[in-house]
Amino acid sequence: MTAVNPSSSASWIAVIGNPNCGKTAIFNLLTGMNQKVSNYPGVTIERKLGGCQLDSGDVINVLDMPGTYSLTPESFDEQIVTEQVLSWWIGHKAPSAIISVIDATNFSRNLYLTTQLLDFGLPVILVLNMMDKVTYPESLPTDKELMEQFEVASVVRMSAIKRHGVDALKKAIRQTISFGKKPSLAA
Repeated sequence: MTAVNPSSSASWIAVIGNPNCGKTAIFNLLTGMNQKVSNYPGVTIERKLGGCQLDSGDVINVLDMPGTYSLTPESFDEQIVTEQVLSWWIGHKAPSAIISVIDATNFSRNLYLTTQLLDFGLPVILVLNMMDKVTYPESLPTDKELMEQFEVASVVRMSAIKRHGVDALKKAIRQTISFGKKPSLAA
């Protein structure tokens, strides 16, 4: 799909998360693109933009960001993300929502970045990726618990590598763009 610059689009979303949590795999599922995906950090070192067609027929832009552990940059990749997020804070065109991707196998380690993103007041869709590799899924908080504790717009559990959960994510994106921060449980 042809993507336009997010600054000229009414609705666009950003995909942000720790290195090696599946951000680009999710970006590829949403956009139909084929950006490089590998099982080591540092593969995505620049922002990538693509278009995603939602079930409503609307097309939104998706921005894939490099991996970062926090908004306190310690590398060039992290600096790119931090500068982008801070530009939204000072008034540049912010996304309609942020998809915060978490490696569900390292759940608590990945939450720090999500909590920082929530501080900016933008709607956040929390994606627990790699659910196919979680040994004890019942040990993770429920979607309702996550929504209440972190005040995210939606929670989606998925396995990008197995293509499981992409429809639920698209539904969550559409609902979040339509209703903002109002929580909704994605099917």
